[in-house]
Amino acid sequence: MTIDKSGCSTAGIDLETAIEARLASLDSGNYRANNRLILSTFAEYLRNHRDVTALADLEVIDCRRYAQHLRERVHNEGDDLSAASAHANGPYFTIVRAFLGWCVDDERIESNPARPNRVKEALPEYHGDHDRQFWSVEAREALLNFVSERAHAALNESADAREQAFRDRAIVTMLALTGARGAELFADPRDDHRSGLKWNHVDLEKGIATVFGKTRERQPIPLTDRVVESLEQYQKVLDPATEDWPVFPTRHHASLARAAEEGLEAQGWSADDIEAKLAASTSMETIREHEIAPPALSKNGVRSLMKRLCDAADIDIDGEYLKPHGGRRGLGSDLYARDAELAQELLRHESIETTHESYREQNVIERRERLERALNE
Repeated sequence: MTIDKSGCSTAGIDLETAIEARLASLDSGNYRANNRLILSTFAEYLRNHRDVTALADLEVIDCRRYAQHLRERVHNEGDDLSAASAHANGPYFTIVRAFLGWCVDDERIESNPARPNRVKEALPEYHGDHDRQFWSVEAREALLNFVSERAHAALNESADAREQAFRDRAIVTMLALTGARGAELFADPRDDHRSGLKWNHVDLEKGIATVFGKTRERQPIPLTDRVVESLEQYQKVLDPATEDWPVFPTRHHASLARAAEEGLEAQGWSADDIEAKLAASTSMETIREHEIAPPALSKNGVRSLMKRLCDAADIDIDGEYLKPHGGRRGLGSDLYARDAELAQELLRHESIETTHESYREQNVIERRERLERALNE
């Protein structure tokens, strides 16, 4: 049992208290934010699946089960946790291990339960990024042309079909031509700060959008004329009721109904009046009439949409649909071949070394070509 300097046992310290103490000890705002997100997820898993809330009750087997949980998440197609994030040197495990190591140094526990090899060996394997998808120029243009043709054809269809077609075109255009991450454009149910890009974060006149970046800070991204045109036409069709509407609202009926109900309740409506209102009009009609912001399309929703679009367009890369993050990688690859510094700026990498690492295979190919030219001179 560990005793603090006051002579009191630390066995009763709950995990949340220890996490808050760890966060308070960190100077870097970005690193602190990442720690908060990952350690909160860790504590939630322990509470819900291992019935562990006290720091002193945490054992090696609990950390091993958490490692196995991360492995399951990586293998779950509906979850966006990558092996790169969850393996032994990835942020999800290293942050947890560092936190528990800090607890040892701070004399809150006697040993680090995440340290033994039997914990690390339960994590998913990771052998590099060779299987990462990049949208090729041909696939990108084919999909852009497909969604543009659908939007043009929808001009003669119902308002609902027109809105969906123009939304789909705007989504593909943003993924293909901005370098933005899916988590910066769409909602992440596990992160309260990622509720989707809002119209008040978009300045179409200047051609700039402001996204909540990977650093957990607001970052501006450029919108080319092609992107601006797509968003302008989509905005006219969508006609958002307020500026705080998400750029890409969900079309999930249950989510819209829940948003309408909660919005009316917040405006002081009684349960009976809400029920009557929703029975008399659609959820979206209610949302528009009472200027309620609908929920944004989620990252999982975008993946499902991209699968449907690629099936309809008969477009794939190595037998797979065009994944949202592949648009960012493909655009970065195109730019890297012309101007590595421009690729770094667009992708918002902290250093040019990160950009070189991201496109190291392309870098090797270029060095090979330069070597061939040097040897043949």
